[in-house]
Amino acid sequence: MLSIILLIHVLSGFLALGFGLLAIVSKKGRKTHVLTGRFFFYLMLSVAVTAVIVSLYKLNLFLLLVAGFAFYQNVSGYRSVKNKGMRPNWMDWSATLIGLVTGVVMISTLNIVLIVFGSISLFLVMTDFRLYYAVFKGKQLSPLGWLSRHLGMMMGAYIATVTAFVLVNIRDVEPAWIPWLAPTVLGVPLMRYWDWKYTKSKQPKAVTQNENR
Repeated sequence: MLSIILLIHVLSGFLALGFGLLAIVSKKGRKTHVLTGRFFFYLMLSVAVTAVIVSLYKLNLFLLLVAGFAFYQNVSGYRSVKNKGMRPNWMDWSATLIGLVTGVVMISTLNIVLIVFGSISLFLVMTDFRLYYAVFKGKQLSPLGWLSRHLGMMMGAYIATVTAFVLVNIRDVEPAWIPWLAPTVLGVPLMRYWDWKYTKSKQPKAVTQNENR
């Protein structure tokens, strides 16, 4: 049974790399992007769930935390498109709670790699809390705030997938933390560029938070 779960995990991760790349390079909002992005979302769910099963079986806290980190961003990025008004439901709160717990435990391990990932997770969680607070107060949000969150979260999930691929296929690199952090160092600037390209440079007038388009 464990071998089957591992096979599903590896296959899902491999396919997620391909569909995620297609979603990134395809024109945003078009059918190809929507379809490949949806495949990526479900494949990443499979990756996270199977990683949790394997980590619990092998008592591997490291794998469990990385799975939670990827799951939080994957679900949050998907929900940003489905809920453009950004009013959180139980799914949003659950994902954010997983991100919070994952971030705290990551930092508490004092592992340099997990401290970096944990800090990113807590930063995203705090951003979510501020967003949800603004929602309940009826404050105005950026009309493309949902898109900015979608881009950031989904790119974060893809970076996690690339990181896993690099770790499995690249060995004996010194210092050992380079394969862990290289995808993040390279991916975050690209993410910030796309955020500026698709949201900041095309920012229309603000709309009220209650508009759930």
